[in-house]
Amino acid sequence: MSDGVDRRKDRWTTGLVVVSIMACGVIVAGQLDSGPGTAILADAPGFPSYVTPPVEYPVDIPGCATVEPPSKGVTFSAFVGGEQSYDNPRYPWFSALKASAMTAAVHDALPEAVAIPFVSPTESLLFEPIPVYDQPEASDDFGGVTSAQGPLLRDSVPGSLWMSVSKADRPIPPCVAGELDRRTTLPDGTVLDADDTWTEYDGRRTLSRSVAGYFPDGTWIHANATDENFAESDPGAKYSGQIPLTIDELTAVVLRPELRVSTQVPAGTPPPPTSCGSGGGSDDDGPALTREDLDRLNAVLDAAWRDRGIALSQPLGSLQLAEYSDNAVCENVDVTTPGSEGTLRLSIEGGYTVPDVPDKYDPSYDPMVAEATRLPDGSVLERRDGYTSAAVEPGNPDAAEAGRYVTLTRPSGTRVSISSTSTHPATPLPYELLESLATTPGLEL
Repeated sequence: MSDGVDRRKDRWTTGLVVVSIMACGVIVAGQLDSGPGTAILADAPGFPSYVTPPVEYPVDIPGCATVEPPSKGVTFSAFVGGEQSYDNPRYPWFSALKASAMTAAVHDALPEAVAIPFVSPTESLLFEPIPVYDQPEASDDFGGVTSAQGPLLRDSVPGSLWMSVSKADRPIPPCVAGELDRRTTLPDGTVLDADDTWTEYDGRRTLSRSVAGYFPDGTWIHANATDENFAESDPGAKYSGQIPLTIDELTAVVLRPELRVSTQVPAGTPPPPTSCGSGGGSDDDGPALTREDLDRLNAVLDAAWRDRGIALSQPLGSLQLAEYSDNAVCENVDVTTPGSEGTLRLSIEGGYTVPDVPDKYDPSYDPMVAEATRLPDGSVLERRDGYTSAAVEPGNPDAAEAGRYVTLTRPSGTRVSISSTSTHPATPLPYELLESLATTPGLEL
């Protein structure tokens, strides 16, 4: 991806590390000093300072019979390893469909004045797979959590929302000075903790509000809204000064029954969208795409796919913004026609330079490089084959995957990449079809 896309991802990652420290202490490393006075993450090489408001103790907190003193500093770290999947047998309450239902519930719970800007599904409060940690003890200590995050706009003012949901078999946390403003216990035993505060990370202050819900069925939910715009690169404009959700609105989100671990997934719930990248990346810093741009490209693809006689799991016009990008689109679609079962991947991105067409008679010609053809309009069409073989279970034959890959780079800088992959005995879609799609008029950014 482009440097701009990488920077955008870095901004999200940095922000989420701060939220993780602030919200539930997950996937960070360092010593957090939470004694009386201003709390500061101790200076250490590679760790910016982290400051929270001064803590008064003793103090009365509404809804709390007793209040414990600020907790002492602790040191911990954890790392996510391996490919993450919704199919984790350690957490049978969670699945891809459950994630989809939870995401829809959060969207429905947002007030009318609050909107999610045009971003990729991953950034649209989509609950992600529960992480698998390299260290088993890490999963025991603070594992089993699915999280979702995304930007919000309220009256065109940006902010963000981060959420986590887990099933816990431990007692509800005690009231601790500096960690909540009030506690509410509902008639069914549900406990809600609310907090309105600020933090400073590397000298930059973020306003935040959070609501934590502890439910009788063991569900723990945490929702945290801030005034930070992670997509903004200018530090002076990164913090809007307005949190997009009130405490009451956050509470309404946390109380949605679809988020609880004991709530069954409604029949007909669709699976969550599959995240995708834009391909090899470019240096494009062009304008961000709009929903209108996406609708136009999807309409072109749907028209091009008519009467193809090949069944897909969803319309070909199902493009979405690429993960952590605002100027590239992509999709992964399953091919379900017998004999061609596999995956059709498509991405469109700008900012490319038309490649040279290699000379087959040049002594330096590499036959492993994609075969290229220059079209009358100056575009270059490339095609290549791919083949992989992966061992499965002992005693079973290897799984052989074949792929056909087509790339069209136009003089305008738009690159359309299409691939079809299948596992033996199925075969990928023919090159003629892939090339026909790649060269479809109208697939310009």
